[in-house]
Amino acid sequence: MQASFNWKEAELVDFSVNHEDWQYYKLSDGSRMKIKLVLGNIWRSTNQFDALGQPNYVWTSQNIFALASFPAMLRGTPSSKPVTPELIAQNMDEAVSFEPFGKQDKWNFYSLNDGSKLRLRPNITSIARTKIKGQGGEPFYSISAGQPNYNMTVARTLIRKSTGQSFRETKSHAYG
Repeated sequence: MQASFNWKEAELVDFSVNHEDWQYYKLSDGSRMKIKLVLGNIWRSTNQFDALGQPNYVWTSQNIFALASFPAMLRGTPSSKPVTPELIAQNMDEAVSFEPFGKQDKWNFYSLNDGSKLRLRPNITSIARTKIKGQGGEPFYSISAGQPNYNMTVARTLIRKSTGQSFRETKSHAYG
């Protein structure tokens, strides 16, 4: 089990975006949605390491959701009330299934200024259509997402070597 992250002994790590693109999903009601994961901050522990000697990382990210298209039959009168979590909960209409379309294995790529590399992609867990309509009368969806899928390659210079062992390029057990 992972110990809690020690924020007092962590450093903020800057990064550059190599690739950050939209992921597209077909919904069972005929709509198409696009989702973009945007990375915010990355922190690296200076005193917590995994079993392979790699420093622990944490990051913040958010998902941006937008409709790409929807069937005309789903258009309605725009809702006049501000959209709040309570309004969404009161207006759930139907769970919709979804599947990715387009390139199936898109990952966002980031180069950290400490020499490490991070790949992320959204992890959408459920989508439900509500009775709420947007400004143009378009359907409004409630979307749930889990922790992003990730793959991290830690810079060799950051890996603490155990005595008698040598480490090759490894993948971090970081979490976001």
